[in-house]
Amino acid sequence: MNIKYVPNILSFIRLLMVPIYLISFFLINQYVALGIFILASLTDLLDGYIARHYNTITDLGKVLDPFADKLMKASALISLIFINLPIWVVVIMIVCDLAMIISGICLYKKSITIPSNWIGKTGTFVISVGIVLSFFTEWIGNANVYIIYAGIIIAIIAGFDYVYLFFTKKLNRKNNNVEVNNSSEPEKDDSKTINK
Repeated sequence: MNIKYVPNILSFIRLLMVPIYLISFFLINQYVALGIFILASLTDLLDGYIARHYNTITDLGKVLDPFADKLMKASALISLIFINLPIWVVVIMIVCDLAMIISGICLYKKSITIPSNWIGKTGTFVISVGIVLSFFTEWIGNANVYIIYAGIIIAIIAGFDYVYLFFTKKLNRKNNNVEVNNSSEPEKDDSKTINK
C-alpha cells in the first residue's frame, strides 16, 4: 500500500471510531470509551506525523483530518454532560466546530484549503487532556472542566485566526485573478496616426 494513502485511511478509521465510542460510553463501559478516545487521539498524531514526514499532505487530508477530530471531540464532550460538564460549554464548542467544518467543506469545494495551525492543535490537545481527566472526576473534582474551558478559549482564538486566513486567501485569489485578466488584455496603441 502506498504510504501517501495512510494518513487519510487513519482519518477514516477515526471517523468510524465515533459511533463505537458512543456505544461504548452509553452501553458498555465508560473506561472502554476512554480507551477508544485515546486510541483515536493516537491515530491523529500518527497520521499527522506520516503526512508531514513523508510529505503526503493532501487537500482531502486537510479537510478530513480536522473533520474527524472535531466529530470525535464533539461526541466525547456530549457524553461528558452525563459526568460533570456543563451543557452550555458543549453547545459553544459544537457551534464553533460546526462553523469550522461547514466553512472547511465550502472552501474545499472552491479548491481553497486552510490547514490546521499550531493554535488550533494546541486547543485540541488541551481539550483532549480535559476529556481524559473527565473520566477521573472522583479523584480530581472539577479540574477537568477548567482545563476544557482553557481549551475552548484557545479554540476560539484559532477560529478568529481561521477567519483571518480565509479572507487573506480570498483577497489574494481575487488580486491574482485581476492580474491575470489585466495581463491577458491586448496593449493599446497610444501612437497617433498622422494623415497627410
